[in-house]
Amino acid sequence: MVRVELDNIEVGVGHYIGTMRQAAVELSQHAVSNSSRDVYNDHITGALGEMAVAKGLDLYWDASVNSFKSRPDVSALEVRTTTYRPPRCSIYVSDRDDGAAKYILVSKISKTEYELLGWASGDEIRQRGEYKSMAAGRSPQYWLQAGKLNSMSTLQNI
Repeated sequence: MVRVELDNIEVGVGHYIGTMRQAAVELSQHAVSNSSRDVYNDHITGALGEMAVAKGLDLYWDASVNSFKSRPDVSALEVRTTTYRPPRCSIYVSDRDDGAAKYILVSKISKTEYELLGWASGDEIRQRGEYKSMAAGRSPQYWLQAGKLNSMSTLQNI
């Protein structure tokens, strides 16, 4: 596990990028979503998780907008960020996600604190995870609990 502290400027940048990502989604769609999810907060949390991975692993983060699924989030890594804490949190991949890609699970501790809990390839998550839907109306995905992830110290070739 790697603990990362973001400063107030970094948190502000993460909020800006997350907000811009949701705005780009809304501008590209013709229909309005009726989801009860806080989609702005989801994008902000995701952007801050990506920033924490970049800072914690000393990698470049390009803070991209409009690049969903077209390239990895940070360097060659895919980032999944949650507000849940172990043991309640899990990482997921869908059938469409790259099996060879490396996925990192990040847990938001506070506004400025994040933990990089571990990593696994998409194939490992599919093999060791549980295939289920975690929300009504959502497609099933492969979920692997945080405690079953590879240690961050074993992450290489990024």
